[in-house]
Amino acid sequence: MWSGLSRESLKERQRYADWYEQKPADEQLLIDEIADHTAYILGEDQNNSFISVLRTIGIETSDQFVDSFCVEYEGVVDSDEFVVVIFNGNSYFFRRLCSRSQ
Repeated sequence: MWSGLSRESLKERQRYADWYEQKPADEQLLIDEIADHTAYILGEDQNNSFISVLRTIGIETSDQFVDSFCVEYEGVVDSDEFVVVIFNGNSYFFRRLCSRSQ
């Protein structure tokens, strides 16, 4: 009996790997940090969209992400102390970057 990944799951993994490998090295590092620090951002489309949102708040590199990211909450949560990004119904808290006024 074979209990490995299904053919569809293997195709999905390969598609993700192909998408990832086409990204520039600096964006791959950012994707890696997003994956390490969040639980609700999954797949190519969500990563692409989240990176676009990050750019609107001045986060373009993995170092900037690591320096500013605080926490991810399921659902919508407000804060006056942090930059809050609402993405796909979840909240992402970021420290304000010194090099960019928010």
